[in-house]
Amino acid sequence: MNGLLSPPPATRPIPRFPLALWKRGVLIAAAAFLAALAGLLLYGRYPWWLCVLGAGALAVVIPLRLQVGERAGVWLSRLCFLCYPFFGYCLVEILNGHNPLTDFSPLYLALNLAFYYLIALLLYLIAGRAKLSAGLSLGLFWFIGLANRYVYNFRGRAILPGDLLSLGTAANVAANYDYTPSAAQLGTGLICLVLILALLIPPRQKGRARLRLRSALPVGLACLVFVGGFFFTSILSDRNIKPSTWDTRADGFALHFALCLYYSRTEPPEGYSQEALAALAGGASGDVPAMGDGAADTTPVNIIVVMNEAFSDLSVLGELETNQDPLPFFHSLTENTVRGTAYVSVFGGTTANSEYEFLTGHTTAFFSPGTIPYQMYVKPDSASLVGQMDDLGYRTIAMHPFYASGWNRPTVYADFGFDEVLFYDSFQNLSYVRSYISDQADYENIVRLYEEKEPGEKLFFFNVTMQNHSSYDQPWDNLPREVWLTGDKEGLYPTVDQYLSLLYQSDRALEYLVDYFSQAEEPTLLLVFGDHQPQVYGTFYQDMLGTDLSAADAQKKQAVPFLIWANYDIQERSGLQLSLNYLSSLLVETAGLPQTGYQRFLAGLWEELPVVNAVGYLDGDGTWAYDPSGLSQAAQAAILDYQMLQYNEVFDRRSNLLPSFFTLP
Repeated sequence: MNGLLSPPPATRPIPRFPLALWKRGVLIAAAAFLAALAGLLLYGRYPWWLCVLGAGALAVVIPLRLQVGERAGVWLSRLCFLCYPFFGYCLVEILNGHNPLTDFSPLYLALNLAFYYLIALLLYLIAGRAKLSAGLSLGLFWFIGLANRYVYNFRGRAILPGDLLSLGTAANVAANYDYTPSAAQLGTGLICLVLILALLIPPRQKGRARLRLRSALPVGLACLVFVGGFFFTSILSDRNIKPSTWDTRADGFALHFALCLYYSRTEPPEGYSQEALAALAGGASGDVPAMGDGAADTTPVNIIVVMNEAFSDLSVLGELETNQDPLPFFHSLTENTVRGTAYVSVFGGTTANSEYEFLTGHTTAFFSPGTIPYQMYVKPDSASLVGQMDDLGYRTIAMHPFYASGWNRPTVYADFGFDEVLFYDSFQNLSYVRSYISDQADYENIVRLYEEKEPGEKLFFFNVTMQNHSSYDQPWDNLPREVWLTGDKEGLYPTVDQYLSLLYQSDRALEYLVDYFSQAEEPTLLLVFGDHQPQVYGTFYQDMLGTDLSAADAQKKQAVPFLIWANYDIQERSGLQLSLNYLSSLLVETAGLPQTGYQRFLAGLWEELPVVNAVGYLDGDGTWAYDPSGLSQAAQAAILDYQMLQYNEVFDRRSNLLPSFFTLP
C-alpha cells in the first residue's frame, strides 16, 4: 500500500531576507529621529514634510544590517567606494551654489571628478578598507565644501591656494563672522551623515585589503598620467583652460583650485631678455612724467597714506538711494585735491594684495589667481615706495590697528624697510566701533606721532585701518544707525545698511584728520583710498549689476575712490581713472618728488592702459576687456613690456636686475 503512494514533492527552502535589525539601534534610531525632527523644525527653513523625510532617512539607516556572504559584502564595499566620491562632488557643488550635473561642461565635470577620485584613492592606500575610505573621503569633501561656503559668504570668492598660507590671518578675524548654517549647509550635512551611517549596513570588512599588482598598476599609472598631464605639461594653457577670474565658483571647486595651482608657476614673458629690458629702461628715462605736469612749488614734509578698510562708494554700481550721503565730507573736498577712481584687483578681502600693488607698482594680474605676494614674493631687497621714501630722508612708519599675525606683515614690512611698525598693542587712547579700533582713534594716533616728532623731521605714514572690516551682520553696538538704503531697497539689505553707517563714521574721522592738518604749519600731503569693496551678505551685488557681466560692469565691483589732499597749493584734478598699481606713482608726482625709472614707465603706461588688474584691462581708447586679446595690438605690446619689467624685479636673479631702475639713482 505504501509503495503505491507517490513521494511528497520536493520543496526549496525559502531564502532568508538579508536585512536584519540591530535591536539596540532601534532605540537609537528613534531618539535620532526625534532629535533631528525637532532640530529641523526649530531651524524653520524647511517645510514640515521635508523635515520628516530628512529625520526619517537618518533614523532608517541606523538599525539596518545587511547579512550577505563575504564575497557579496566585498563587492558592496567596492560599490560604495565607487559612488561616494561622486556624492562628495555633488555635496561640494551644491554648497558652491551649483547644480552639479548640469552647470558644467562634460570636460569640466570629468576634471572635477578626477580630483575627488584621486583623493579617495589616496585615502584607500592609507586605510586599506573600501568602506572606511569612502566614508572618510565623503566627510572630508563635505567639510571642505562647508569651509568654502563660509569663505565665499565672507570674502565673495572660493578658497584659493594662497589661503592655505594665510590661516593665521583668517583666525584673527574668525570670531567676527556669523556662522549660522544656511539651508544648503544644514541639508548637505544631513545627507552626508545619512550616507556615512549607511556604510554600516553592508558587512564589515575583515582586515586590510591586499593590493593586487594587476589592478593597482594600471590604476596607479592612470593617476600618474593624469596628474603629470595636468600639472606638468602645457595641455591646459594650449587649450586656454584657465581659472575663472570673475566668479571663482564657475569652474567647480576642485578644478578651480587645481587650475590656480597650475598657473602659480611663473615663466619669463615671451621675448624676455636683458636687451629687451635695457630698451624698456631707456624708453622710460624721460624727465617729464605722463601722469601730470610734474611741477610742484612745495615739497611736503609729511606724507600720510591711509588705505581705509573696505572704503568704497557704492553708487558706482548704479542708482542707489540712501537717506543721506554716507561720505559728505569726502565728496565736499575740492580745493587742493586730486581725486578719482582706483580699480583694485580684489573684492571683499585679501587686503594684502592691494597693499602690495600700491607699495610696489606691480600688478597681481600677472600672478596666478589666488596668489598672495606678501606670502610668497617679497624679499629683503624688494623695491617699494618705502625704500624710495627712506632714500629721500623720510622716517617711514607702518600702522595697522590690528594683530601683527595678519598677512605676514611683520616680515614684509621689515623687508620693505619701514623704520617703525605699529600694530594693535602700540596704539593708545583706543575707542571702538563694533569690535574694531575706530578710524577716529587710528587717526588720533597719527596726530600723536606727528606731534611727538622733531620739527622739520620728514615723516611718511602708511596706515591700514580696520574699522570697516567685515562682517556687516555684527551687533550695532557703539555704531549709530545714521545711513541706510531707501527707495525700493529699503530694509532689504541690513548688512549694506550697517556698512553705510560705518562709512559715515569713516567720513567723520577723515574730517577730523583734514581739519587738524589744515592748521598745521608743515606742508602735509594726504592720500586716502579703499582696499576693496565690501562683501555684504545676500544678493545685493547681483541685484545691482545682474549676472553674466561685461568686462566694464565686472570692474564696477573693483572700483574704490581715492583722494589726494594737501594743506598747501597743488594742481587740482578730478575724474581720474587708474588701477591701484599706478597710485603711488601719482602720489610721488603730486608731491613733486624724484621718481624712479619704473615710476616713469608706469606713468607712460597709464596713458596706454589706465587700468590693469586681476579682473581685466582698460585701454586708452576706453575699451574694457577681461583678456589682453580683446585689446589693441599696442595695448597688448604695452602689457608685455610691463610683464617683463615686473618679472625682472620679482623673479629674476638679483644679478640680472635693471640697475637704478626700480630705485632712485
